[in-house]
Amino acid sequence: MNWLTQLFSRRREATNVSEEIAEHIEEKTAELRAAGMSQQEAENAARREFGNLLLLEERSREVWQWTTLEAILRDLKYAFRQLHRNPGFTATVLLTLSVAIGANTAVFSMVNALLLRPLPYSEPQRLATVMRNYGLVDEKGRAVSDTGNEQDGETWDLVRDNVPAARAAVYSFGASGVNLQTRSAVRYVQQQRVSASYFDVLGIRPILGRAFTAEEDRPNGPRAVILSFELWQSSFNADRQVLGQQISLKGAPYTVVGVLPPNTYTTAPADLWTPLQPSREGEGEGENYHMVLRLKPGATWAAADAQLAALRPGSFIHFAKEHPEGHAWLSARLLQKELADESRTPTLILMSAVAFILLIACGNLAGLMLVRVVRRTGELATRLALGATRASIWRQLMMEPLLLALAGGGMGIAMAVAGLHLFAGMLPPQLMPVGGLGIDGRVLTFSVVASFFTCFFIGVLPAVELRGMKLHPSMARNSQRSGGSSSRRRTRQVLIAGEVMLTVVLLASAGLLVRTLVHLQTLPPGFDSSNVLSAQISLDDARYHDPVAFEMLLQHSLEAMKRIPGVESAAVALSLPFERGLNSGFRLVDGVTNDTGHMTSAAYITPEFFRVLRVPILSGRAFTGSDTAESEPVAIVNTSFALEFFKTTDVIGRHIRSGKEIRRIVGVVGDVTKRPGLMQSTPLSTEVTYYFPATQSDKGLLALVHVWFQPSWVVRTHGPVQGLSEAMQKAMSEVDPSLPFAGFHSLDELQAVALRQQRFQVLLLGILAGLALLLSLVGIYGLVSNMVVQRTREIGIRMALGSTIGQAMVEIGTSGVFAVALGLVGGMALASLTVRLIKSELYGVRLYDPLTFAAVLVLLILAALAASFAPTRRIARIDPASTLRAE
Repeated sequence: MNWLTQLFSRRREATNVSEEIAEHIEEKTAELRAAGMSQQEAENAARREFGNLLLLEERSREVWQWTTLEAILRDLKYAFRQLHRNPGFTATVLLTLSVAIGANTAVFSMVNALLLRPLPYSEPQRLATVMRNYGLVDEKGRAVSDTGNEQDGETWDLVRDNVPAARAAVYSFGASGVNLQTRSAVRYVQQQRVSASYFDVLGIRPILGRAFTAEEDRPNGPRAVILSFELWQSSFNADRQVLGQQISLKGAPYTVVGVLPPNTYTTAPADLWTPLQPSREGEGEGENYHMVLRLKPGATWAAADAQLAALRPGSFIHFAKEHPEGHAWLSARLLQKELADESRTPTLILMSAVAFILLIACGNLAGLMLVRVVRRTGELATRLALGATRASIWRQLMMEPLLLALAGGGMGIAMAVAGLHLFAGMLPPQLMPVGGLGIDGRVLTFSVVASFFTCFFIGVLPAVELRGMKLHPSMARNSQRSGGSSSRRRTRQVLIAGEVMLTVVLLASAGLLVRTLVHLQTLPPGFDSSNVLSAQISLDDARYHDPVAFEMLLQHSLEAMKRIPGVESAAVALSLPFERGLNSGFRLVDGVTNDTGHMTSAAYITPEFFRVLRVPILSGRAFTGSDTAESEPVAIVNTSFALEFFKTTDVIGRHIRSGKEIRRIVGVVGDVTKRPGLMQSTPLSTEVTYYFPATQSDKGLLALVHVWFQPSWVVRTHGPVQGLSEAMQKAMSEVDPSLPFAGFHSLDELQAVALRQQRFQVLLLGILAGLALLLSLVGIYGLVSNMVVQRTREIGIRMALGSTIGQAMVEIGTSGVFAVALGLVGGMALASLTVRLIKSELYGVRLYDPLTFAAVLVLLILAALAASFAPTRRIARIDPASTLRAE
């Protein structure tokens, strides 16, 4: 064991020698700096003085058989010292990397949750949703198709009984608000309605009690409810005795039969679940259900698809009569793909944007590392002259990028973890993945890979630079003083051009999305939103299925609200502007025979609705108190309805048939902006709409529409009213204390809710585009600034020989302008291709909008000129006489 002890002793001695030499070099450098030398000249002189010691130290390492690991550790230690001596550079790089990698990590967590991470269910690959598909040939002979996951009650019966390869369940797609009355208060909660087999199909087992039974899932079956773990804790104090007890829900007694485990994810976020009780009537007459399948053991999706395709619901038979050349069929689509379908495009757009940010950051940092290597040319050439290999120097040069990339990656992950909650809060509900966002092994792996990619990207240029390095120290020093080779400048210019090119793409995409948002926000609303406040209430309540009770609620609550000081008028509507209306079928009556029917948006309203919103009545009259259930059924249509179905606005006295009622049109009003419910081609637009008196709603309609819609009480005041929301709730409590308002909103807030996804995209992509622009400008500034420093001697000599300051500023600044011009040309070409990816997100603006692209060009040109010529102001401070004396 003596030889091992001696080896370790010698290695410790060699380490001490290395440290002593480094200390001597630093002391000598400081001494020479004090004597007036530059930093680089002082370092080179100090290394030349201790060259023999350096050579001896290098050879002693070979003699003492240093291992590769020890060499790497030594290089890491040296790189750490170098970074510690340059805190400004280190902080800049770490901040840039942490932001770039953190943004990529956060957005990739969303990509992972939507597209890669399995759904939080047992064997999620065996889960699928049932799709309704239509295919036909258009008038130009092209094959077109349409698909959707909405199903009716007949289709549910067929799938449930005729697909032996899978077990099926049916559910309401989204959650709806209902009122839960506990011992202490009335609480507004989210309810999802599901079939008896729903939890078994998803593989979810209650931790208390049971799932729904087939008896509870039949129409008019026993009322049962399953609670979420969180609701069980917050409203029932985690009382295990709650099972079997009756609670007041939706104005009726429901029996608690189960409690789900904590952090349970279903197909819609909810606080509690009730039986759907599907049927072919009422709700089941329309395509209002969604189905999920679980493949049975031994079965295949091909077999399930074949069994689904053999089913022929009545709607398919009707489609075949209208389109003999067409084809309609049912199929299965994996549940994860279907749930992620709506958010796939926005998510990939954001992932591409943050990837561009990482590339731009890498380009900037690669340029900075190249400058550092150039400044160390004398030192590295001395090491080569003293016997160091290029491989050892390359390894040492890669240590700095490695340390920076790993530290930046770690900071980026920490930043992503800290900001993920904020990021999740910004996400619109339709983009939130099932199971939420989080950092898992896949996301961590992505961050590590991104860090190593960054290390390679920012370290490869110094490695290339090392290949052409001059061996003689004086040659290296002269090369450095003269500003370096033109190839280095071209390399940095290419990097800057690449950054500008990617920045053009991000700015153009952000600009198009901004134009889209501006277009949607400035659509003519058709009403006056000033001094208007709305409040929603859930009337999915057994007490108010009775039209008489419903009418009394409206009458007494509106009278109470009109008594609030400052209130000018008040009304109730099934839906408001910027909200989706009820899809309703109707037929034309006057002068039309065998009308096959049409679809329109419909809403019940109270008489003062148009007065509250100041919607203009163009002809006819508004509803009055005499329009009751006993009077003639009437309707008011908007301009789009009149022009679409009657080709004129002179429609007073015409009739439409809705259900069993024939309604006479008594008025025409202006269009208002709504969320389309018939054609989902744009987030906001006008839509064919008719209104009918709330007092002419029958029992079946009230029981049905209040499952999906929460009517709004809306008031107009003479001006701002302090405490208006509290006064409205007090007025409602005087009429029915068990009806809490779900929330209060101005109409501008309703518009913001309707455009939540567009606002999110503009905010995030705008921030990323701004960050890209900033990084590009920093890169341009750094390029020109470094050229000024490197060519100070040359510029001084030329100025002494008669060159002007302006000529020198133009010559130096042109290098940055050239890089920007190259990037702009490439960026416009790349943007013309990549903006196609966001075509589905654009509304009211052309894909190649000239105003947007012109604005991007002007912004980048002005910013680039400023970044290119700002550093050249240092040239004015160069003293030609001092330069000549230095020579």
